[in-house]
Amino acid sequence: MSAPAAPVRRLEIRAFGGPEVIRLVEDAALPEPGPGEVRIRAEASSLVFTDMLIRRNLYPVLKLALPMTLGYDVVGRIDAVGPGVTRWRIGDRVCDLTQVGGNATFLVRPAATLVAVPDGLDASRAEPLILSYLTAYQALFREAEAKPGDPVLVCGASGAVGLAALDLCRAFELPAVGVASARRARAVTALGAAFVAYDEADAAGKLDHLSRGFGGFRAIVDAARGEPLSRVMGRLAPGGRLVALGFSAPFGDARRAGDAQPRLPALLRFAADFLRIKWLSSRSGASRRVCFYDISARRARHPDEFEHDLSTLFALLEAGRIAPRVQRVFALEEAVEAHRLIEGGQVEGRLVLDLASPIGGGSPERTP
Repeated sequence: MSAPAAPVRRLEIRAFGGPEVIRLVEDAALPEPGPGEVRIRAEASSLVFTDMLIRRNLYPVLKLALPMTLGYDVVGRIDAVGPGVTRWRIGDRVCDLTQVGGNATFLVRPAATLVAVPDGLDASRAEPLILSYLTAYQALFREAEAKPGDPVLVCGASGAVGLAALDLCRAFELPAVGVASARRARAVTALGAAFVAYDEADAAGKLDHLSRGFGGFRAIVDAARGEPLSRVMGRLAPGGRLVALGFSAPFGDARRAGDAQPRLPALLRFAADFLRIKWLSSRSGASRRVCFYDISARRARHPDEFEHDLSTLFALLEAGRIAPRVQRVFALEEAVEAHRLIEGGQVEGRLVLDLASPIGGGSPERTP
């Protein structure tokens, strides 16, 4: 007779490295919420490029310690409430930006950081809004202060945040240009954006020409960082702003060279670029032409905006004005495969981790 399934199943790493370091672990006891906390029975969580950076200890804005459970966000229902919690009740549907810990069937979170999720939304469509769409929304409308009619350039346009940004541009009537590899043209143009392939001849010249036609871009959302910063900034309109929020290009270069991750010279260039952007971000007023967007840091500074903007996105999804591009939903047992797809650059839009379906055929480790 087989042993009953453990109540908590989660994706843990005990060493930094490739997808092979991921372990499906079962815990024998449910976590208990303390004062000001709730326990969430999870429905869906993240499988994103940022999870890969965390797994490889290459995420520059988060100090990491092992062992850890992966997962940058979570959608689920409250199934236990700790002392002192008055806003939430058992059964409420909520979400949170966790950074780590979201890839678990049950987890404890501070009640104060939760945002309500409408009951009618499918978890696999609601989950991409927490990190990917909120990043794009705040980059466009909080950081760059884009208005309808403002031209937008999106670099890394076929990734999770890139496609979210193009979807929002379509919804809010912002003319957009998306930059991605040639094989991703259809995904970009399907959202009404003009397309430039970075891997075709004179891509930079084509972008410069489009920029002049618009009189410069009011907002540039850069999730790739594949070009020199000065060249990208040269495409800004007067009063425009470049929002840097990702560094996928060095990883794409490494993949094409047959490497698992960027080598030391590329990592040093990545670090120098990151520090320069952070320095430029420290300026204020009209001189602040560049900003580095960190979703967790911004939430810490503006928690009310975080809740307001995420609630706005849920309303847009309910109304059918946005449509997250979910390439595939994975079970916990399939997480290593999902991470390999991410590392191989084979994801168009989003992957989602399903935490609510019945247990599959994996072989989890068990902890007491």
